[in-house]
Order: sequence, then C-alpha cells, then structure tokens
Amino acid sequence: MKHAALHELQPAPSNTRKSCRPRIPGNLSRNGKRSPSISKQLTRLDKIFIGLLGAGQGPSIAFIYQDDETRGWAKETSERLARLAGDEGMRASWWRISDLTAPGILAGAVSSALQADMIVVASRAEGLPFPFYVWVNLWWPNRAECPGALVALVGPPERAASREGRVGDYLRIVARQAQMEYLAVEKPVNSSSEKQFPKPNPANGFPSWNGHLHD
Repeated sequence: MKHAALHELQPAPSNTRKSCRPRIPGNLSRNGKRSPSISKQLTRLDKIFIGLLGAGQGPSIAFIYQDDETRGWAKETSERLARLAGDEGMRASWWRISDLTAPGILAGAVSSALQADMIVVASRAEGLPFPFYVWVNLWWPNRAECPGALVALVGPPERAASREGRVGDYLRIVARQAQMEYLAVEKPVNSSSEKQFPKPNPANGFPSWNGHLHD
C-alpha cells in the first residue's frame, strides 16, 4: 500500500472498554468557536489535556493524520502533551488516513478512537477521502458515555471566508453529536508540499460531505 506506515501502528487493547474519566471541566465551551490566536488555542488545548490527567494512568490519545506534513503537526502536539503529562505519561496510537482502506487497519483505528481520551485529527482543511468518513461514522455513535475531546489540527482553507473549511466544520458536528469537547487549531501549510488527496468531487470519485452524519 502506497505510503503505508505499518510500523507506526500500535494495536488497540483487546480488553473491554475502560471506565470513563471525569468529564472535562464545564468552563471549557462546546460551541466550537475558534480562539482568536494560536497561543490561545494552544492554551485551551493544555487545559483540556490537563483535565484528563490524574486517573492513575496516562491519557490515551489517538492521532490520525493525512500526510507527512500533517504528521509533523501531530508529532508537535504529541510532544507538547507528553511534557504536560510528566511522570504520568500518555499512551498514543498513530494512524495514517490513506491506510484506512485496509479493513484490519480500519478496525484498529476505530477501536483506538473508541477507547481514546482524546482524538487528534491532523489534516488540510478541504475534504478527505471516503475511508476517513467511514472511520468517523464507526466510532462517534458509541462515544457518548465517555466523551473526552476531539482536537482538529487543520491547515487554512483556500478561501479565507470559509474559516476552518469543510473538515473543521464536519468535526465540530461530530464532537457535538458525540458529546465531546471540541477544539480546532489552525496550522500553517507548506505551500511547496504535495497534497496527498484531491478535493472531493464527482469526477475523482471522492464523495462530497453534505453536512449530515449518518449512524
């Protein structure tokens, strides 16, 4: 499989779902509005993560990324959270979106998302391939009892007026439906980097997201 990163995958635990951690403090809004600056976005990320600490074992984080550049964004976030975790540590699983076409990898990524205290999605703003949406629709209906947090690391959209773009809008709705805390952190895109996926349109076979979730 092109660009497969099997060495990065960590198998999901085979035991039954763990007991829920306490809910994230209520003073963190669920309205999904972006903070006015990157520094404030990162401060809020820190607060969300700190709220997951103290349960006797490090928080479980599922990272899913689009390509090499967005994996770098996820790695920076992982290192930041690891510093906050300190001696308690954290447990991370890593999944590349293009690998979700393999049924076994998709199943592992769904299991990780179901058990994660935080899910971090690193992608460009404009559209992702169908397997990504399959992955989301397989885990989000079962997250309500253990809400956790959904963090979107998104590149800026091509049209400034579209704000976070389609992926950010979609993930905000996912978080609301799954009763998860949501945070979007905008990341700069290297203009020289090659985009792994084209925009969704009928010609290239990738479906356009219509703004609705299906369970």
